[in-house]
Amino acid sequence: MRGGGVILLLVLSLGALGCNASLPEPESPAAQLYQKRCSVCHRLYAPSVLTIEMWQVMVARMEQELQRSRQPPLSADERQMILDYLQKHSSNAS
Repeated sequence: MRGGGVILLLVLSLGALGCNASLPEPESPAAQLYQKRCSVCHRLYAPSVLTIEMWQVMVARMEQELQRSRQPPLSADERQMILDYLQKHSSNAS
């Protein structure tokens, strides 16, 4: 396995680690809300797989997907709670 094969293996490994990983603070209301609302459409990603800025983009994108799939939209409070949780545990959180 050379070059591209090694990179492909690394990407697949990182993806597997990030999906359905143990969530930080799993009993917190924010983690439970993230799990409840986001696992309806896809596997959960560990908050540490993206940066603070990337989570802002991802949450906005997922809100569009909720709308497209006719799921109830996130309330402003739900959106903020999920985003705060993801950003608190993101890869570049301080």
